[in-house]
Amino acid sequence: MEEMAHINPVNRKAILKVIVLALGLLTGIHTFSQDVPSKTLSIPVYHPMVINPAFVGSKDFINISLTSKVSKSPDNQILNLHLRLRDSDGKYTNLGLGAYAFQEQLEHSWNTGLALAGSYHFAVDQQHLHNIAAGFSAKGFLTIPKKGEEPVTDTFETRFHPNMDLGIYYYGPQAFGGISATSLFRNSNDNDSITPSYLQIEREFHLYGGYKIVVSKKSGVVVEPSLLISVNDTSFSEIHKQIVPYLKIYLQNFFVGTYLRDLDIFALFFQYQFPRFYAGVFLEFPRIGYLNDDNIIFEVSLGLNLGSKGEPFLRYRHW
Repeated sequence: MEEMAHINPVNRKAILKVIVLALGLLTGIHTFSQDVPSKTLSIPVYHPMVINPAFVGSKDFINISLTSKVSKSPDNQILNLHLRLRDSDGKYTNLGLGAYAFQEQLEHSWNTGLALAGSYHFAVDQQHLHNIAAGFSAKGFLTIPKKGEEPVTDTFETRFHPNMDLGIYYYGPQAFGGISATSLFRNSNDNDSITPSYLQIEREFHLYGGYKIVVSKKSGVVVEPSLLISVNDTSFSEIHKQIVPYLKIYLQNFFVGTYLRDLDIFALFFQYQFPRFYAGVFLEFPRIGYLNDDNIIFEVSLGLNLGSKGEPFLRYRHW
């Protein structure tokens, strides 16, 4: 594997310029808006394009995946697709495309929505091992009040919320990282005093990155520590409380991982990749006390990784 240190000085300067530009862009926006779907911490594991559209097209295969909560309440599912476009000769272009659709049950309403994403990728070395992508997504979702709910105000009605996301993403043989802003625009009346709280979902900033430590290349054993920081306009002043470390261990075509959000909560996720598809499970539950639908997250993820012309993968760790 190539080390990041092999990037020449000119390319290092290019990377720094892109990062500084992204930071200036993302921190210079001061509007209020919304972010959907309501996050669970499985999204960075199974659907990273939701928090950073620049991730779209960063794999050299077509990815299709579905994640669904198994326990009865609240109910939610998300389906996504992303790929790198090819030219007429079968070579990869610089463009990536993706989309995701979701539905979720909240306390007073149902949310359902769709996002379309595009990205542009360019290599920062001649071997095309280190790459930077800039991404954009346009999205919209419906908030639908549940039947039988007593309207508290005139705002208790079905609403459509258009919005957009922006992101920058670096990926290479050993490291990856990105910065993004989701739900940039304010929708009218979303933050007034009479709008129900479930309609007031704020814009968020995300910083996510990690490093791959090769323990045994022959056996396909890799350790991947990473870090996720997600803040909104309310929590920005307490950013130290929003830091979530992740750890993934790859064992050939299998990985297992965890994260630390709260000392009182235990988390576990794993995934196995078969030749043409993969399956995974995501769990989060309290370390102490009884388990029930109110305090456990149990999700199942299924997906397809399709290579050129749909052939199966025969190599370890083709994630």
